[in-house]
Amino acid sequence: MATIEYQVMIQALPDKVYRISQDYACRYDWDPFPEQIELLHNARDIAVGVQVKVVARNGLKMIVEFIQIAPPKTAAVAMVKGPFFLDKFAGSWIFSESNGQTLARFRYNLQAKPWARALLIEHLAVWYFTRAVRARLDGLKRYCESH
Repeated sequence: MATIEYQVMIQALPDKVYRISQDYACRYDWDPFPEQIELLHNARDIAVGVQVKVVARNGLKMIVEFIQIAPPKTAAVAMVKGPFFLDKFAGSWIFSESNGQTLARFRYNLQAKPWARALLIEHLAVWYFTRAVRARLDGLKRYCESH
């Protein structure tokens, strides 16, 4: 299993950063990753157990389920259904205050299916998700600091 982690300091308090990070009404304004985000099963807001369908701009699709919600500190998901090459995926977004700012950390864990590991697809997935996590967190920083 591979772990990808990236962090930045954001010139805003955790309450604001967390709220923006989980507000799907403004997600497309700062997050370069998703083409579509949809709460499933008539859910109106995020909560533990709520499933979300995410379609990336490159067409990859994943359904994740929230496994932890602790505003304004943490939101974590685990993959329910995903791209054909992934066996496991989990992600956590962690926010902590530091001198009136927010240390924002995104951590993703992923494991390719055994046949995909043999073909080095897990290495490609790590490369892809590393780029994605950096772009997402940098986008969140820019948005929070300008709004």
